[in-house]
This record gives sequence, structure tokens and C-alpha cells, in this order.
Amino acid sequence: MQRWVLHCDLDAFFAAVEQRDRPELRGRPVIVGGDPGSRGVVATCSYEARAFGVRSAMPLAQARRLCPHAVFLPVRRERYAEVSRQVMAILARESPVVEPVSIDEAYLEVAGDGVAAARRLREAVRREVGLAMTVGVGPNRLVAKMACQMAKPDGLLAVPPEGVQAWLAPQPVEALPGLGPATAQRLRRAGIATLGQLAAADPLVLQRLLKGRAAELQARARGWDPRPVGVPAPTRSLSEERTFGRDRQPAAVLPVLAELCEELGTRLRQHGYRATQVTLKVRYADFTTITRSRALPRPICADGELFAVARELLARHVPADRWLRLVGVAAAGLVHRDDPQQLSLWPGDTRSLRLAEAVDRVRRRFGRRALGLAARWLPGGEGEAAPRGGGPDRTAGRATPTADRRRAGPAAAGAGAGGGRPWTRS
Repeated sequence: MQRWVLHCDLDAFFAAVEQRDRPELRGRPVIVGGDPGSRGVVATCSYEARAFGVRSAMPLAQARRLCPHAVFLPVRRERYAEVSRQVMAILARESPVVEPVSIDEAYLEVAGDGVAAARRLREAVRREVGLAMTVGVGPNRLVAKMACQMAKPDGLLAVPPEGVQAWLAPQPVEALPGLGPATAQRLRRAGIATLGQLAAADPLVLQRLLKGRAAELQARARGWDPRPVGVPAPTRSLSEERTFGRDRQPAAVLPVLAELCEELGTRLRQHGYRATQVTLKVRYADFTTITRSRALPRPICADGELFAVARELLARHVPADRWLRLVGVAAAGLVHRDDPQQLSLWPGDTRSLRLAEAVDRVRRRFGRRALGLAARWLPGGEGEAAPRGGGPDRTAGRATPTADRRRAGPAAAGAGAGGGRPWTRS
């Protein structure tokens, strides 16, 4: 019996819930994300707003310029989670093999007539929840997802196994999930513009263009995807980021960077991970965004070690006179504590991990902010964050003599073991 994979995606989910709960908003452009006078971004928007060029992750101020008559609403996460649970329960009635991948989408595996199952699900969601859901049907996850994207909004598209390669061939390389804009541009410069051309390309040419991903991307361009449904994908990275109320210069973002590293380190240890790569993300005042990464000689998860790498990347790659509106830090190349690992050669290799675990115990007992990196108390940190709105904070880059002395010490640098005292009590 034929087994099918279904990719179900609720259309413009947050905005659709708002329009369902408030019928007077139906047919009107709705943008969910908060106050357009703030420096937040669009969480999602209705298709009426998309017609004006508004997109998810766009700054709210830009969305207001594009669609000034839109209704701007705050994000109601608890409400969206409640509706999502209703939809997932409907999907579970159709198949025991359901894999939610976000609050508004999931994969299912069904036996028999996949198109009939998709129709039943779309009708049930519309009838019981009052929302539109697009469904893509295919022999595997990749094809189902691409079919779902092509069928939006409020559609259904099925691609049979025997028609996969013919259906994929004319599509642009940008349509392949996991193939980013930079890679697509590289392929186009080499004369490879469609998935059919990628599938038929000389493997040696692709190896020069795509390095270690050549074989994988060529196989996916032919419709290959062995990933089962129902098995969550392994965590590839964890990240934290913060948008400032007013622009800051790099010297003034160190307290925020320290807090982000504390939050990231806590999450890594909670889930049993250590990172072999740290990435710094910054967005300049002109909205240009850059990321810079560093591979590590050994896996780390201590807050101070994460901060030391992030601070080094900031100093090396971000000009001191540039104004920043966002900073973030990510941990990638994750190694789980249950994975096979090389044994430590020296007892001191585990010192930072033991220190971090001790800090976690203190925080569990006395509160999350009971103990932290000293850099958190530099100017611009707790109690000194710039207010939201307005133009650049022209005092952000200034340092008092006291701040200069604190910044010069190893504790302010958040050094790890052997680099001073990175911890202080609040």
C-alpha cells in the first residue's frame, strides 16, 4: 500500500487567528508584531497586507510605511498555542505518525489515498477551527514541503512518486529547501538555474562549487529525502539575540552580549549540549546584517567561555564607530553529553564545566540573576538599557573612568578558567 507524506501549514496563522476572533478584521490588512512605533518586527501578516509588500521579519516601521492603513496587533502567544493544539489534535485523528515542526505546521505519514486524507484534514480544520490550511502531498518530506509552498494560500497539491523529477526539473534552484541565497547565486553564475540542471550537473563541477554539500544537494534536486516522519530532527544550533531600543556602539553592547551568553550557556547545559562553533550576529543601523563565526578547538558550554569568543568576534569584525541595532550569539556544531566523545587529557579540561554547573545550582536556589558575568554590569547593562524609540543613543559609546578601569580587568572580559574571576554576585 502506498504511503504518503503530508505537509500541513496554516496560512498566515497569527493574523488568521486574529481575523477569526475579530470578524470585523476579515478582508483588512492585519499585521501582528506590536506597536509600529517600536523597533520590533512583523511576526506575521494577513495576505491583504502582503499585497502591499509586507513580509514576516520586516521592521514594523517599514511595514507601516508600506501599508499605513493596516491594523497592527500585539502577539498573543498563549492564544495561538491554544489554537495550534486544536489543529494538531485533528491531524492526530488522521494518522498516528504526526511530527509538529512549529506552532503552525506539521508532517504526517498516511497510508492509502493521500489526497483524500489531505482533503479531509483541510475540511476538518476549516469546520472545527475556522482556519485555512494548505497541504502538500508527496512521497517524502522534501516533495511534500515544496508542494505545500507552491499550493499556498489555501490550496492542495499532490506530486506522485513517478512524477517527482519532472515536477522538480523546471523549478528555480532557490525553491530547494536548505539551499540558501548565496549558494543559489553561486550556482546561477555557473549556469545552473533550475533544479533539473542541478540534478544533471557534472559532480566534479558541483564539488568545486558546493564543496561537501555537492552530493546531498544534487540528490535533493532529484527528489531524494530519506528522513522519516515522526522522528524530530536533531538540534543543530541554539541562539539568543536582542534588538535595542536605540542604536548603540560596540563598546556599549558588551553587557547585553554577556547576558545573551549567560542565557545561551544555560540552555546548552539544560539540554546536555556543548558547542564547537560560536557565531556573532550584528545588525547595523542601516539594517545591514552580518554574522561571523569561530570554530573551537574543544566543545564548550560555560557562559564565560562563550562570552570570551563572542567578545573577540565583536572586537575583530565590528568597527568601533559603527552603530548597532541588534546583537546576537549562536552556538552550533553541538555535541550531546550522550554522544561518544574523546576523553579529556588533563583534569583541568573539565574545570569550566564544573564551574558552570555550580553556577546553575546557585541560580536555581537564589534566582537567575544571582550570579553572572561581571561584564553584565558595565555601562549600558542592567538598569542602563536605552529606552525604546528615537534615534541613535549618542551616549552609548561613552565610558566613565570607572567603566574604563572595570573594562580593563579580566573579570570584565568574562574570561574562563585561568583568566581572572569571571563571576560576581549581584
